[in-house]
Amino acid sequence: MNKGIFNKIVKAIGGFGIAGLVVSTIAISVKADGYSGITVDGDFSDWDSVTKYDCLSESSRVNNVAMVWDGDWIYIYMDEVQQNSASWSSDTHNTHGQFNIKTDIGYVLVVTVRDNGAAGNIIEVTDVTTNETYTVENGGIEVAFNSDYSVWGAPTLTEIAIPSSLLPQYSSTINFGYYLGGDIITDVADASGIIIDDPDDPDDPTPTPAPYNDGSEIVIDGDYHDWDYYPVITIQYDSSGMENTYNDADGSIYQRDGDAYVHCIANEFSKQDTGYKYGSEFLEVTVLFGYSHTKLIAVELGPDGSLDWSLHDKATSLSEGTHHYALFYFSDSQASTSIYDIQSGDHYLGEMYVTVGEHQDETEFWFDIAALAECGGIEPDESQSVFVHFHRVGWPMLETSGVSTGPVFVALLSTVAAGSYLTLNRRKKAG
Repeated sequence: MNKGIFNKIVKAIGGFGIAGLVVSTIAISVKADGYSGITVDGDFSDWDSVTKYDCLSESSRVNNVAMVWDGDWIYIYMDEVQQNSASWSSDTHNTHGQFNIKTDIGYVLVVTVRDNGAAGNIIEVTDVTTNETYTVENGGIEVAFNSDYSVWGAPTLTEIAIPSSLLPQYSSTINFGYYLGGDIITDVADASGIIIDDPDDPDDPTPTPAPYNDGSEIVIDGDYHDWDYYPVITIQYDSSGMENTYNDADGSIYQRDGDAYVHCIANEFSKQDTGYKYGSEFLEVTVLFGYSHTKLIAVELGPDGSLDWSLHDKATSLSEGTHHYALFYFSDSQASTSIYDIQSGDHYLGEMYVTVGEHQDETEFWFDIAALAECGGIEPDESQSVFVHFHRVGWPMLETSGVSTGPVFVALLSTVAAGSYLTLNRRKKAG
């Protein structure tokens, strides 16, 4: 980290050289004096100036952790209760040895810790866009342990360096904690890129605003990039988590002018034993209005507007590429043969695109909230939330207000934007 920049940060907030400095919700987990960078070499003295966070719980089996984001690398420190105990650590009694770096818009990078005996632990990190797993062996990440790691009664310390280029989309900050569990460290910014504008220094660089997406430009057309930097939540097929080194899916929801807009990416979902894969996991969607539920089905929509009802409940996999569907109520008559001639027993409610890729399946769709409620005989309640559940993919459900004309994540996103005006070097935009 550039010490001049760090000193300017300290100067700007009044000279407090303490651990855990916070600049408008951005945390810098190092002390002003003593920090000169982290080297992954088994000598842990360079962590002395970094704030440690207690993570002891009934099933933690890790004493404390620390994290520094310094330019091209993210450094993680673990102090285990005993040799290899991080490999069965959890705060949910479900996932074991699975931690994650979570970005401020909800994307996760799973950090898996596996028992390797006296040699320490095996650390694995997977890029979900390529399904490539990074380890020490292939040179993707760096890991070191203290020299007496396997000596009974000695400290059991681990330090890890993960390339920042592996981060999924973020606005400004990252958290560290348990996968499918709680965050231990929050709001950590890239220390090498934080700029405090000093009016006394005319040579100060101009801060670059962090990416911000309020959802207003989202269009359902099979081009998913208008969802970039919009907040997501993790969706998991089984609540205990997979044995894989990545999450099952990410989902988002937005509401505008009475229509719900939904997006989901499933990662290597063909490996789950659900009976549905390669895009078919998206073809039925449950929608709940309070405790009343309905269902949308996807009907294949041809270039000429023709409708093919034959596959919506039979397809268990789709061919690679992008598929276009019309959305109808699940108990419709299925008499309509064209989108331009909807029969009285059918209800055209929206449209969906599904793209099947080598490692990821992706969908986006919209539907008319009030029209779907009417199909189900449900009286919309302005105070009710509307939930969308990919019941073939997993939990939790996506939630939006029944009457809001803005995205459900507006409050979160506004917080992100307000606290993230000061990053100079934008590292990664998933594409």
